[in-house]
Amino acid sequence: MPSSKCTITFDNNPFGVYYAGQIVSGTAELVTTRPKTIRSISITISGFAEVRWTEDTTKQDAQGNKEKAIETYSASEIYYSTDKYVYGQSAGSQLELPAGKYVFPFQGTVPPNAPTSFNGAWGQIQHEVTLVIDRVMRYNNIFKQPYSVVSPFDLNLNPVHGKPLHKIEEKTFCWSFCCGNKGPMVMTAKTSFGAFAPGQKIRFHIVLDNQSDVHCYDVKVRLMKKVIYTSRSPETKIKETEIKVADNHCGEVVKLNKAEFNEYLRIPSTTPTSLESCSIIKVSYTLKFIAKVSRIHGDLIIEFPMTIGTVPIYASTTDPEPITSQPSRGPAFKPLPPPMFEEDVRSEQFESNTFKPRYPVFLNDGDAALNGTTASNGPPAPPPTTNNLYPTPQPMAVTPNPPRAAITPSAPPSAPPSAPTAITQSSNKKTAPTHQPSVEVLGFSIPPDYEPTENDPTSNIGWK
Repeated sequence: MPSSKCTITFDNNPFGVYYAGQIVSGTAELVTTRPKTIRSISITISGFAEVRWTEDTTKQDAQGNKEKAIETYSASEIYYSTDKYVYGQSAGSQLELPAGKYVFPFQGTVPPNAPTSFNGAWGQIQHEVTLVIDRVMRYNNIFKQPYSVVSPFDLNLNPVHGKPLHKIEEKTFCWSFCCGNKGPMVMTAKTSFGAFAPGQKIRFHIVLDNQSDVHCYDVKVRLMKKVIYTSRSPETKIKETEIKVADNHCGEVVKLNKAEFNEYLRIPSTTPTSLESCSIIKVSYTLKFIAKVSRIHGDLIIEFPMTIGTVPIYASTTDPEPITSQPSRGPAFKPLPPPMFEEDVRSEQFESNTFKPRYPVFLNDGDAALNGTTASNGPPAPPPTTNNLYPTPQPMAVTPNPPRAAITPSAPPSAPPSAPTAITQSSNKKTAPTHQPSVEVLGFSIPPDYEPTENDPTSNIGWK
């Protein structure tokens, strides 16, 4: 059984969701059941991306013979890393850490250009808080807690996103062409906008004119997510995946018949379309309209590129009617409520990382959120921007290198302690003596009314 456990929590942000540019702050509570000989304790706040996969290859050995081998392709990027030694120092002298409970506040800033969190099959964009106990003659104790970062992507800033999608495709099947007495299968598909946010409904209009003698047994609408991973070592190479994130089965259209469908596709919590912040992982979406026929004929397919953002197009939030004509012009829309923040619906994960990032989800096209329901699980909200969707990032100086250590003690002691002092509790509620306004713990000032959270036996934050 581990002799140390660490619980990392975020201030006023139970789900740990932040927009790029915001300040990440919280506390790390360390509990040790027996004394430890250590050099230092440090806390790091970082954001990075990495990709990695293997492929079977054939190489020649020194004698020129071919042999099978496994090649690993990888790449990584670091976006920011702020760290602070909260006790001891790097490669310092040995110190004794008595058994007990210790509290370490931390704070750092996510750069405004940091990419959105992502967890996929062959790579990840990870943001995390890490506490490391540098032990003498033993493996270090490492505790990690990921948090979600969302890079704001306002769809209203690009007029192209507000334009409708409209396309007509047809397919003539081989025996109908040979017989000469049957026509093609013609499909018309349209949506009112070319971009949406998670939680919204993509309302579509389909007309399938089946003039052929081939039976269409289902008309499907699918939102497909494409991820491109790029390696840098041992060479630049690309690996692609495409997965379905949402679909709708509209129904069949028998031969020599015509059908019309006015329906919608709800977008679940999913990664926004990638911007330029990450060069080794790119996410894009395609909306597919598929007229399914027997395999020997091949399906009739219409595809549109679809953009997923974090702020909906204003006009799309008041568009509950079927898509039968051009959307009307005009600024008539209601103010948008704050989003919910829900976990990514996909089950893919990079290696052993089980963390699911949270993304903003809007239920605001005539649904509960537009009728007064507000978000209950979002990040803390400083004064909002004009669109009332995400907090204004705190002002910060932009420098080539991220600023070091925004983790600072509030009242450093006059002399370094010979050993840290554990927090002890004689009852369920901890109080401070009246003559002592605060308690010094490893150089940090703890408020007198501070109550450490109970250890959660089900927490996945543990000793590694």
